[in-house]
Formats: sequence, structure tokens, C-alpha cells
Amino acid sequence: MNPFGVFVDKNNTVYVSDQRNSRIQVWLEGSVTPTRTFSDYDLIHPLGLFVTTNGDIFVAYSSHNQVRKWSWNTMSSVPVMNFSASCYGLFIDKNNDLYCSLSTSLQVVMVALDNSTNMITNVTGDGSRGRPRNNLVYHYSIFVDVNFNLYVADCASNSVIRFSHRQSNGKIVAGIEADESFPLHCPTGVVLDADGNLFIVDSGYNRIVRSGPSGFRCVVGCSTESGSASNQLKSPLALSFDSYGNIFVNDQLNHRIQKFVLTTNSCTDE
Repeated sequence: MNPFGVFVDKNNTVYVSDQRNSRIQVWLEGSVTPTRTFSDYDLIHPLGLFVTTNGDIFVAYSSHNQVRKWSWNTMSSVPVMNFSASCYGLFIDKNNDLYCSLSTSLQVVMVALDNSTNMITNVTGDGSRGRPRNNLVYHYSIFVDVNFNLYVADCASNSVIRFSHRQSNGKIVAGIEADESFPLHCPTGVVLDADGNLFIVDSGYNRIVRSGPSGFRCVVGCSTESGSASNQLKSPLALSFDSYGNIFVNDQLNHRIQKFVLTTNSCTDE
């Protein structure tokens, strides 16, 4: 397995985009072996994925710069949208708008799934490099909260940027410009929990960090050294919460998905 994206749905079913083996694998709650595998001729090196509350599985096909949709009871996917580049991160908000993180194009774009025109709207980034408040550098995961604020994990600028709804200029909320005492090294994943805390995959430091009332702290992999022990990570890429607040981490170079049990409530409806 070479996992890229991980998503846990409302039923605690775990979905993983297995980039090397060009497939989506699914584990029902409590299962240690895959329950279902999705694959077709065009599914080559899948990237971001997102599962809606009704069970539709949206997958970024890197081979065609396309997002396609699978349903649980179907044996093939249907095209949803073509983009100018591959979607490293996907997110669907409560209005059924799909956000795509076009990392190589230095943009985040959005398309309304309920609108038949399929018009693509630029959310942030103009395709040029610049300061992360205005331009993205090399970003991966995205997250949209209930107020439609967009969070972007920007690896190359070592920061997480928040873009308020309908605003193209962002604010750095994690990284050395936000907290000099807590630098990041290539963040690739970001999730906002039910309590408003940011959880960040700090890939270059092989750890998971979170924000809180007292600032930032590490919660997983706090030695920052890579390794294969159960309390270590090696170039993690993404994370997702189950309904109990447990964290599932895409531990990329260990070729596994790690589950970490937390004592705080970290589930979210988004």
C-alpha cells in the first residue's frame, strides 16, 4: 500500500486512496482487512478523496486531472468534473460545493455540484508564487468549516492559511509567522475538529500537532524522528477523525494507516 488520501465517514468506515496500486480500499468499522476495493481502467494513481453523508465517494484521478464519483452499489465510476491539474485535496461543503486543491497550479477552485453549468470558480491563488497570504506555493490538503472558511496546508511555505469566506487574501494560522515558538515543516493535512481546534499533519517533522486555548502542541510523533514503531510516523500525509474522536493517519512511507485514540471529542460533521 502507498496511501495518499484517507477519509472516515459518519459510519466509521475508512476509505484510503492507494496510489501505488491504483485503487480505493475500504474498511468497515472494526475490520482489519479491506471490505471493499474500488478500481477501474482509468483509476491510475488516485490522490484526494471525499465521502459524502449519502455514501458517494469522490476521487481525484491524477491520470486525467478529473474527479469521478463512485457509489457503494456500483461497479464503475462516473465523471464529475475536469480540472486544469490534479486535485491533491478534495472537500465538499454543506452546500454541496466541491473544492479542489490544484497544487501544481497553485490554486484552490470550487464547483457547485447542484449547478448543471459546472462553472469552476477560483477561491484563492492566481497560479503564481508569492507570499502565502495571497498566493499558494505547494499545497496539499484543504478543509472548509461550517462558516465556509477555507483552510489550506501549504507544504512549501511551512504554514496553514485560513481564507475567510469569499476572501482571496488569507491569514496564516499555523507556522512560524503565527507562532515563532512552534514552526512547521511541510504541513500536508489539516482538519478542524468539533471544538474548533486545528489538527495538522506536519509531514516534515513526522508528527501530528493541534491548536488549542494554550497554543500549539504535539499529539503524535512528538520526537519528530521518523520510524516504524506504533508511536512513530514516516512522512505522513493526511488525517481523518471517526465519530469517537480517534485519529486515522495516512502514514505514507510506512505504507500503513495508523489509528490513534484520543480522549477529547474531535469528531465533526464536515
